[in-house]
Amino acid sequence: MHVEQRKWSNGSGWEILSDHKLGAKAQLVFVFGSTDLVQDQKLFDEIRSIYSKAEIVVSSASSEIMAGKVAQNTLNVTALHFEKTKIKTLEINLDDVKDSFDVGAHISAHIDKDELSNLMIFSNGNQINGSHLLTGLQFNLSEAVPITGGLAGAYTPFSSTYTGLNNIGTDGKVIGIGFYGEHLKIGHASKAGWTPFGPERFITKSTNNILFELNDEPILDFYKKYLEGLFDNIVEAIRIYPLGIKTENGQERLLRAFLDYDPKNGGALFAGDMPEGAKVRMMRSNVNSLIDAAGEAAESSLQPYEIENPDLAICISCVGRQFVLQDWINEEIDSVTDIFGSDIPMTGFYSYGEIAPQGPRQKSALHNHTMTITTFKEIV
Repeated sequence: MHVEQRKWSNGSGWEILSDHKLGAKAQLVFVFGSTDLVQDQKLFDEIRSIYSKAEIVVSSASSEIMAGKVAQNTLNVTALHFEKTKIKTLEINLDDVKDSFDVGAHISAHIDKDELSNLMIFSNGNQINGSHLLTGLQFNLSEAVPITGGLAGAYTPFSSTYTGLNNIGTDGKVIGIGFYGEHLKIGHASKAGWTPFGPERFITKSTNNILFELNDEPILDFYKKYLEGLFDNIVEAIRIYPLGIKTENGQERLLRAFLDYDPKNGGALFAGDMPEGAKVRMMRSNVNSLIDAAGEAAESSLQPYEIENPDLAICISCVGRQFVLQDWINEEIDSVTDIFGSDIPMTGFYSYGEIAPQGPRQKSALHNHTMTITTFKEIV
């Protein structure tokens, strides 16, 4: 597997970070960038002119990750050439299906399953119920096939996001990438660095990913008990105190990021399902624990490789971590680089949701507030 990378910015134009003369030999290209740049037809045409035969996957970002750094207002391009691994892609338009579950079901039904070793998903980030998407994806797939990826992001919190396959990023698209054969070794990990506090509560009223009541108490009243007087804007403050859902194995909680509050119906919109009857606790974190968790994710993603290094690492972190890290955001990526070293190509972005198995030999799930890493190594 050969990897080359380049990036574009207003100040510098195109910069080549690594060049293996892939050109028409590249089979897959990842393009991550700001919402305006991923919609730029001229820039897309320039990428297509270089990688004329590749499947080009586009996603907008809340920030971009490339070569061990976090940036904004850039377009990051990572091109791959596989020697023995096959890939297949497909794109679903949300307007063509019934709901988020149907999107996932369509992808899992139509993706070729023979020798499928991994499925990557890049989805619209603000029109999708990520939990339902995962349920649909798993409907027609073996549990042995890990699903990784993420939901597109944007610089302005929870505004429109853009994804595309072999075209500029547009609204309402979900892209699937299937990797095939026994020659591609894949590692994955998702770590949060958040700890629960306060008593456990039950979700007593919710509809899909809209939460109304905990222990029969309106959700905003619940948060006011803890946060009122500490912040000028209580709704903004909720974004840095996600809720953690107790999972079946009881080890790590599934974090859910708060997106918005509707004063008309008293509902809090979260990035994934908030099922009635589930046990939840408020979660908190700090800069050091988030940075440490990113390093732990990098270490866990290397477990399949024994002594060799992966050929590529795709890091997808949550926009919610940005709210906490702020000026320390590069420290999170430094923590990953400390584990990988500078020789492993790295790309990725900050997202509205991360997709990965909850742990070894577990089903994939939608995560929020995590650093999620997928690593690849082609054995030839």
